[in-house]
Amino acid sequence: MGVLTKCRGHIVTFFLMFSLSFAVSAQTAVRLAAAQNSLGSLPLVIAQQKGFFADENIAIETISFKGGAPAVQALAGGSVEACICAADHAVRLSSRHLGGRVLVALTEHHGYGLVALASSPVNTLDDLRGKYVGITSPGSLTDNTLRYFIAEKGLNADQDYKLVGIGTGGAMRAALETGSVAAGMLTTPDVQAALADNQRFKLVQDFRNLQYPALDLVVIDRWLNKNPDIAHKLIKAVVRAERLIQTDPAAVQAGIDQMYPNLSPDLRKVLVAEAPKLLSTDGTMSAAGYGLMVKMLKVTDPTLVAPDYNSIIVH
Repeated sequence: MGVLTKCRGHIVTFFLMFSLSFAVSAQTAVRLAAAQNSLGSLPLVIAQQKGFFADENIAIETISFKGGAPAVQALAGGSVEACICAADHAVRLSSRHLGGRVLVALTEHHGYGLVALASSPVNTLDDLRGKYVGITSPGSLTDNTLRYFIAEKGLNADQDYKLVGIGTGGAMRAALETGSVAAGMLTTPDVQAALADNQRFKLVQDFRNLQYPALDLVVIDRWLNKNPDIAHKLIKAVVRAERLIQTDPAAVQAGIDQMYPNLSPDLRKVLVAEAPKLLSTDGTMSAAGYGLMVKMLKVTDPTLVAPDYNSIIVH
């Protein structure tokens, strides 16, 4: 009788292990290309932490790239299923007949600020005429933004300014500290970290109050048409996390702690407070933000034919 019970126990254990293995293997793998490590990715982190992706039988793998351009190249080439990048890449993909679409909005506002050393005489964008200004890379959101606001002043970014690609985070701060650039573009949380650093830096111009689709989950039609169910499962999981961010500071804190373990506790508290204001509440890209983005893109490419708002979002 004891032997029989023991055998049954082994059978049950094997069955449970087999069932668990089957459940894990049954999950659909979805690879995401990350253009940057910014607060806009918080909904994805929380969706992972809370098991929202697992609830949809999705296994997420995030692959980091140095900026939006290489991340979008991976998306267009099919080595990833979606890109965590600015919505302008969806517009460019669409203009190249690759059918770029915004699957789900991550941020509701622009994430960058133009920063200079506190000791610098530079206080406005006008003060930077003829000087080196750091952007992340040519054709990026930072490049488009500065070109748009320079054009609004009736000036030419190539003739009146010296925009230079530096990268993000530590590379941009190093360029500022060494004087390689007179000012540079930093995103959340790098801009908050710089401004909190013993008053060593100051804001020259803050773009974070602009309604702008700075970070989204972008896909292409080729994948979307083949995988509509997976796409909507992705939307469901991410929007679930976005709604939680609006109501659960503890969940926000846990996500930020995972994303930025090396930031000070005080700075992480600042990000917890700012996250609900920066991020989308329901995954929908605003029509106003999309309109501003198209205006910015047409400054750098007047021939660009942007799709209308309703055709670039996934319904």
